[in-house]
Amino acid sequence: MRIAAFTASKSYASARFRVRQFIPVLREHGVNVHEFIAPIYKHLVPAWQHPLFLRTIRYARPLSLIPQVAASHAYSASWIQREFIWSQDSLERFTVRPRYFDVDDAIWLDRAGAADNIARLAGRMDVIIAGNQTIARWFRQYARDVRIVHTAVDAQRFSPAPPRARRGYTLVWTGQMVTLRHLYLIEDALERFLNAHSDAELVVVCDSAPRFKRLQADRVRFVSWSPEVEVAAIQDGDIGLMPLVDDEHSRAKCSFKMLQFMACEIPVVVTPIGLNTEILEMGRIGYTARSNDDWFEAFERLYADAEAAKEMGREGRRIVLGRFGHDVIGAQLSALFKEPRP
Repeated sequence: MRIAAFTASKSYASARFRVRQFIPVLREHGVNVHEFIAPIYKHLVPAWQHPLFLRTIRYARPLSLIPQVAASHAYSASWIQREFIWSQDSLERFTVRPRYFDVDDAIWLDRAGAADNIARLAGRMDVIIAGNQTIARWFRQYARDVRIVHTAVDAQRFSPAPPRARRGYTLVWTGQMVTLRHLYLIEDALERFLNAHSDAELVVVCDSAPRFKRLQADRVRFVSWSPEVEVAAIQDGDIGLMPLVDDEHSRAKCSFKMLQFMACEIPVVVTPIGLNTEILEMGRIGYTARSNDDWFEAFERLYADAEAAKEMGREGRRIVLGRFGHDVIGAQLSALFKEPRP
């Protein structure tokens, strides 16, 4: 079986973790995937903002996709990771069927008019592959067949740190610049904890340095994100953080930060919404927190009881290996792609 997979860019997180990491696993199951990477990134904002150039980019995006869309007809199916053009229903309808539309975020909220466009696009798909229940619930209004397939972690790559001398105590957060707003929510709790423990620091792994209002610069270590450093930066952590603004967009998150920490045997403190809550119910892997007082108290508990924290980390990795490993999810995808289609 040969599948044409469509992704937005080489560095796009969803492309890496929803499609690309499964290609070797699917090959072992007899499903050969060819990835077509969009020639022009759909979120590209050129430095030169001249209206003529912006209009050129607008039309160049769909035109650049035509050869890939045509090439899909040499394959057995299309695996489309999010929409081709941001918040639009465009050339997806011309790809080979069956069409599997993979969604791991609340893309219907991205821009004005997005909901109508994505609903129309969903109706043209044969199967929606939804990253969690929240996403599935929205798409079931418009699509015939919706399946939940969680975002997976390569637990061989994201693994516990090898034994080594530790330096101090580390709270770690990872994400993109646009998600720093979630981390800023808990600045008060972070400041209290860092002031209370001189050996503690906050590590922020991101594509842009954070801009806190009060945290002292010497207590925050910024690690510029890259695939080469992301695992080691997380492995240095004693507590993994996943705060979220409690809104519809956040409730559709696929808890990937949380799963990365768990795979590395790091206990977590997270906002209990969406898939976060479902994962927390699977075992004792950390604490929930909503207010800054909750976050501070969770930090203090984990800091004070190292053995309990280690056991939470071990339990988290057991859950990842059994339910969220990329080999486990890859087998689910293989079975889905091989199902007979009318």
